Amino acid sequence: MPASGESSVSSVRSAGLPGNEPVAAPVVPPHDMEAEQSLLGSFIVSNATADEVMDYLKPEDFYFDEHVIICGAIFGLRAINKPVDVVVLSDEIKSRGDLDRIGGPSYLARLVELVPTTQNAKYYAAIIKESSVKRCVIRAGRDIYELGFSPTVTAMELIDHTERLIYEASQGMVRGDFQSLEHILPTTLQKLEERYDHRGSIRGIATGIRNLDLQIGGFQPQELVVIAARPSVGKTSLALNIAAYNAVRQKKPVGIFSLEMSREQLAERVISAEAMIESDKLRSGYLSQEDWQALTQASNKLADAPLYIDDTAGLTALEIRAKAKRLAVTAKVSLIIVDYLQLACSGEKVESRVLEIAQITRSLKNLARELDVPVIVVSQLSRDIEKRDRKKPQLSDLRESGAIEQDADIVIFLYTEDSVDTAEVNTRTPTNALVAKHRNGKQGMVKLMFDKRYTKFESLDSISED
Repeated sequence: MPASGESSVSSVRSAGLPGNEPVAAPVVPPHDMEAEQSLLGSFIVSNATADEVMDYLKPEDFYFDEHVIICGAIFGLRAINKPVDVVVLSDEIKSRGDLDRIGGPSYLARLVELVPTTQNAKYYAAIIKESSVKRCVIRAGRDIYELGFSPTVTAMELIDHTERLIYEASQGMVRGDFQSLEHILPTTLQKLEERYDHRGSIRGIATGIRNLDLQIGGFQPQELVVIAARPSVGKTSLALNIAAYNAVRQKKPVGIFSLEMSREQLAERVISAEAMIESDKLRSGYLSQEDWQALTQASNKLADAPLYIDDTAGLTALEIRAKAKRLAVTAKVSLIIVDYLQLACSGEKVESRVLEIAQITRSLKNLARELDVPVIVVSQLSRDIEKRDRKKPQLSDLRESGAIEQDADIVIFLYTEDSVDTAEVNTRTPTNALVAKHRNGKQGMVKLMFDKRYTKFESLDSISED
């Protein structure tokens, strides 16, 4: 092991590049030896510098194997609050059987001598992290290149694998750090002033249903909203009503991922609600002259609505994320709707469906935060509710995962009283909208009327606390 900062450390980890073409010289993946040596030396000189970067820097972010070993030993000692110096670190690495691999105590002592100043530790860490992420992307590119030639891999599987690898690489970038309350207060006070100036109005994304809006106060950016019900109660219709209200009335761009119904079926529902034409007339084609006039007027209005529908079946969580991000760039989307959760898949091999749903809900919650918009997810309730005397849903009825309850900011249950026959068509059905969870507001019951003729919800009476 050389004792200087020359690029001749004995063991290096190659990222590898695709292609079999001969090259004049080996391509060396991105790295910065001096930054690695200076950072490790800073850890030994000032243990506090290790504590400052342990939350986002990993030993594997170092390029040279020797440095990976040294960093791992330092982080291991600091994790149990042990001091780190050349002697203690040498003993720790020796106990792991790696002392000769890193060049012995003399190389550790040399690292200390190479430190120009410990005040630049975070800067060194940023350089190392940057190179590490670049190497990760290079490895991803190699894997994608090789996988692309596999005859057993479909194009969609390749795209899904590509998006997952790039996403994983992006997660390696340095995250945000703590901020003092002094720096947080100005933006918080500004939001409070805006709320005061617009008190009484609905903030964020409204549902268009007066009493439900009064209960919830609007869906806020970064919120994950779950609308859940048993089949035929109207959960998709409610989500579509909300989408149409915002896209048609408010001109706010809305993206819908329909995993069950086709885009044409959703369009018919929107037309039925907006034109007030009974849905069975649209299906049968028995339209009167008045219906055609209403249909024409509604279509002209709907044509200008920024409502975007993707009806691709079996989308993975990564595909939803990728498509939503593209829509956010092209259309500056204000609301994302996924209908429905149990038809989505994670795109990864998992031990159970419960764990898969947990991965999907966590991904959708992260999507809401990244895009800074509400994400509404339609979900089914389990059959357990049918076994109880009282059919009022509870959070444990969310099908297949307690993670839905955990990740959701708002949970709205739709259900009818036992005396109501939801199987009847073309009826006006009194429906309860129970806000069972509201992380930043109050819970309660809202009485709605579901008009199946037009697949449309409306307020029934005033809010009653449950």
